Amino acid sequence: MHEQRRPAGIVIQRVVSRECVGGRAGVQKRGYLCSLLGEGGHNGEYNAGTPKRESRFDIPRNCDYTTSSFPHTGAMLMPTPYDGKIGLIYWTGQSVRENSIEQLARTIHDHMPNARAVFLKVADGHEWQGKYDSKAAMAVSSFGDISKWVNALGQFGLELHAWVVLKGININGEANRVREACNAAGVVSMLLDVESGPGYFSGGAAAARDLIQKIRAGIPPNYHLGLNLDARGAHPKHIHIQEWLPHVQSLHPMVYHRDFGLDLQTAMANAFRALGSFGLPIVPMLQAYGGVSPNEITDAARAAMETHGARGVTIFRIGTMGPNEFAAVRAIAVPAPSAPVVVASVDPDPDPFVNGSALIIRPGDTGYADGVYEPLPPDRDWRTFDDVHGWPVKFKPTSHTQDVYASYVPLLSGAGRYIIEAFIPHQNAEARSALYFVVHYRDGQRIEQKVSIDQSIFFNQWVSLGVYDLDPALEDSGRVNQVDFSIEDPARSIVFSSIRWRPYTEEPRPVPAPAPTPEQPQVVAEGCDPPIGADWERRGAKVWPGEWTDATGFAKWYGDSAGNGAYHTGADLNLNKPRFNLDRGAPVCAIASGVVTWVARWGGVWRNIIIVEHDPLPDGSRIFSRYAHVENMIVGVGDRVRRGQQVCSVGMSGGPGGNYHLHFDISPTDILKKKPGHWPGANRAEVLQHYVDPKAFIASHRPR
Repeated sequence: MHEQRRPAGIVIQRVVSRECVGGRAGVQKRGYLCSLLGEGGHNGEYNAGTPKRESRFDIPRNCDYTTSSFPHTGAMLMPTPYDGKIGLIYWTGQSVRENSIEQLARTIHDHMPNARAVFLKVADGHEWQGKYDSKAAMAVSSFGDISKWVNALGQFGLELHAWVVLKGININGEANRVREACNAAGVVSMLLDVESGPGYFSGGAAAARDLIQKIRAGIPPNYHLGLNLDARGAHPKHIHIQEWLPHVQSLHPMVYHRDFGLDLQTAMANAFRALGSFGLPIVPMLQAYGGVSPNEITDAARAAMETHGARGVTIFRIGTMGPNEFAAVRAIAVPAPSAPVVVASVDPDPDPFVNGSALIIRPGDTGYADGVYEPLPPDRDWRTFDDVHGWPVKFKPTSHTQDVYASYVPLLSGAGRYIIEAFIPHQNAEARSALYFVVHYRDGQRIEQKVSIDQSIFFNQWVSLGVYDLDPALEDSGRVNQVDFSIEDPARSIVFSSIRWRPYTEEPRPVPAPAPTPEQPQVVAEGCDPPIGADWERRGAKVWPGEWTDATGFAKWYGDSAGNGAYHTGADLNLNKPRFNLDRGAPVCAIASGVVTWVARWGGVWRNIIIVEHDPLPDGSRIFSRYAHVENMIVGVGDRVRRGQQVCSVGMSGGPGGNYHLHFDISPTDILKKKPGHWPGANRAEVLQHYVDPKAFIASHRPR
């Protein structure tokens, strides 16, 4: 009944160099001319007052190149410099026991003889890495220091590959460091570490495009660049992956399963699923620090190569491994390099119709309509592209005045409970408060439920707009309207994509306990777990697991997101280590069994809120829990939830101080049932009347 999907077609552009003309000749390396760019200006702009520094690489700046496009529905994966190899990541001198390059090479040669490559960090942004290194003998402070590494490693049969952290701030300076390293004799390849957040890549799409094009213009056309990234959730979107893809030949996802709170099989599968549709070889970077056992290192490499077909792996990092980890590396068997093979793209959404049970309306389908309120200039008008399904998506900048609307009217097969979802693609979805309005009925009354979605935190995902009781006999039941209105400044790109309706099935209800006797009251809830962290972390002794922290503290005075002073009713839970904003889009789980009483938006600061009324705890306590500033709400009012069941994802608070975190609190009264957005503000007595310290409460009510 449903239309068959068209195959995905990701268009990749590859650089084709042209002959440079004019200017003065420079030194030729590997048959390619390289120049250094002026570094004096802001964000890579040339500063006429700053003389160009002397360099032994110099060609004219007006080197021209074009791009050619080809589809990647499936790809012939050509050989890479990583085929049949184990690579070891080196960070800085003070992070290793050895005091010279030769000592380090000897350690690798003697204890991990199957490791073939060392990945040397040469720069952090536009600075040589040696600026941060206390061991002069191992520091990389200039182009010449790279040659020392090449020669020393070569004596032990080891290849040198380079890596850099790119920030998108000093475009010319960062491009120069990469170009210098790539043109150093003996450097086999370059990994570009591009991550979002403070200390990492903070430029926009234009900065990413400018930086990678300047890098490509100054290195041989066939020189191998790899993109090293966090592939989870919307992280690829935040680094503007579409700007890097045309210019790199391999993808290197960080599979740091312990940091991510996942078992290694799940973390590995997620990485290949997220990046598999781009048609490039995937070489995962594995975790060997932070409590990872030696067996996990071996098992992760086997999963990458035997289960997912990786032709090599890298391991982060030298300096965190000892004799047991060395043995784990020795136990890794890598496949022999093979001829190019055709590999089908991995579909990130293989069954969008959920075995034929779902109804999907795409722009242009029957049931879809859109319009503009007045003619728009080109820079504010609709544009279109195809998502990973090959389905059309419309996008435009958000507007303070509401320029356009889109309407999706489903032909439902029957009355029932449905979950309504929007597909958020990896391109052009940057709006942090995209507004949807869902029509449903409660007690015969028509309601237009306002739902705000932070499109920027999702990456090729179906995102819940809520769970609703719908009846096609009622006018417009299940209709979804979307607008481009937003108070965001500057405007951000907002997408109008596919909407899905599918029958909603609750979690299985627990088997009723025998009728209680007067002497033994019935107890349903087992106890409480934290709302954040992986399954194994939530079961641990630490209430805020891993690196999660409370930014405020219970009943502490602080400046809230609205810019006002207040006493906090619970905890603002953040995860900013080992990288900033790791909490962005993280799963949020019910702390104990109970029934959902509220799932909806509440104002511009709270944004989306979920309230759960919990079953009585073993000591007879009855509580409500609140989860606020959330996205992707996947439960509905009246649903029974179990302890540890995901109910939503971490989103961003509204207001001038808005940021990504989970607002979480616990109330022993029914105030949250009466008023889900209750906020005592400066009234500390009211905070203490209606709320308890959530960390202390959970600690004293853990499951036995």
